[in-house]
Amino acid sequence: MEYCIEKIESILERKLLEAANYFGDRKIRVIDIGVFPWHKKIELSLLFSDEDAEIDDIAGWPHYDFSKMSEGGWDEAQELASDIAEIWEQDHDALPIFMDFGTAATSEKVINVVNRFNRASDFVVQVLDPDDSNSENYCA
Repeated sequence: MEYCIEKIESILERKLLEAANYFGDRKIRVIDIGVFPWHKKIELSLLFSDEDAEIDDIAGWPHYDFSKMSEGGWDEAQELASDIAEIWEQDHDALPIFMDFGTAATSEKVINVVNRFNRASDFVVQVLDPDDSNSENYCA
């Protein structure tokens, strides 16, 4: 399958369904979709309401990189990670990739799975530029 938003949706849908089933009724505050084309990596991180962690310190969350792609926990995302790395190598512009992930994360297919989580009142799904501390959320 070629790189496309539908491919991103499908991969996110399956991993989020796994997370929703694994964590059950725990109240979730943030689903962060980390996109790192320069490292050929995608990370799915989760922050729950009962966890004592800074919302802006994603790497410090107890469920940072729940997806564990580098450890073989998200093999189906490997091809997509290679695709985004190839795209980024062309002009080193990650913005279109972040926008594609934001579009996929807010698609009906993915939102249907996100709605399975017990969401906190301040719940958010986010795709941020990891190199920009003032990044907009590409899911907004």
